[in-house]
Amino acid sequence: MRRAYIGPGLDLRQSFILARTWAGLQETVTLMAPSTGAVEASPWLERAGLPIGLTGHRRSRFRGRPAGIVIAWCLGLEDLLDLDCSSSADEAMPARSLESADAVSGVVVVRATGRLAPWATARHARHLGGEPLSPTPEASAAEKAAVAQLTGMAVLDHGLTDSRERAAAVQALAFLRDNGVLLSPEALCVEALRNGWPRRAGIDLAEIARGLNAGTRMRHDSRLSMAAMRTWFATDA
Repeated sequence: MRRAYIGPGLDLRQSFILARTWAGLQETVTLMAPSTGAVEASPWLERAGLPIGLTGHRRSRFRGRPAGIVIAWCLGLEDLLDLDCSSSADEAMPARSLESADAVSGVVVVRATGRLAPWATARHARHLGGEPLSPTPEASAAEKAAVAQLTGMAVLDHGLTDSRERAAAVQALAFLRDNGVLLSPEALCVEALRNGWPRRAGIDLAEIARGLNAGTRMRHDSRLSMAAMRTWFATDA
């Protein structure tokens, strides 16, 4: 699937033209926005002739469904990942899936802010204009090994919404922290995306890391063996 973004620094009309040009004249193009107000703030969007819809299950007069190339209009990270992950034919449909996976062939984000850097880094999104996003630094080898092991559990089915998988993630990150690893929330989110975690699971992992870095005490069951977790540090040797 093709992916690109346009950063801040260009006005929205210029950004729309860039996005529409990147999509190509032969492609079906739809526009997905976070709210009715986000569309109505630029009235000319309705005259562009594209189907327009909203992310999630928000009620609106804009009822377009994503298909072909999707212009992700000022979306936040969670809405973007919901769209991006549900558009991958290799991943299970999330409960809030916007459309069938094979309907979307590309995503171009308009007004991509720094919070979208983990998505752009993990997906190798092409920078089309405006201010470029700074790539998210790589996770440590131990962090990568931990995410890989968590991926081998049931995370790919439903992310960290299940208390058992969330407990395993807390245990894993707490072990890394207690053994001298300064957790990098954004880098962990990137690794989760690279490993195919669904929807906002990468965001949840990053939030756990931020909490642990801040000293928050999080209860968890011992779902991972100590021997398995120690192997994560062998990759740093």
